[in-house]
Amino acid sequence: MIVANANAVSMREEARQWLKAFLYVGLILALLMAVQSAYATDGTEFEAAATKFESWVKGNLGKLAALVAVAVGSVVAAVRKDWSWFFGALVLAIGIGIVVGIVNASFTAVI
Repeated sequence: MIVANANAVSMREEARQWLKAFLYVGLILALLMAVQSAYATDGTEFEAAATKFESWVKGNLGKLAALVAVAVGSVVAAVRKDWSWFFGALVLAIGIGIVVGIVNASFTAVI
């Protein structure tokens, strides 16, 4: 009887966590829909900042950040004997380069 009661409490706690997660996602989506008119404009006020950020990521600063991420991942992987740190840093370094390309393509896309 005690095991069944513990399982019921565990299931209720898990259901409560899922409900909380769904409520947070719903709240975020509702807030995004409420401010949609603010971010759905074709203003050029952030063009200079976007260009500067893109040049940082694609230029020497981005290469340095990728190299530092891979170096830190390599050192931590060697010390802890856990290669997930190395591969995490490698994925992060490659992912930043890919994401910048996707974002850049979406800025220049013609609909």
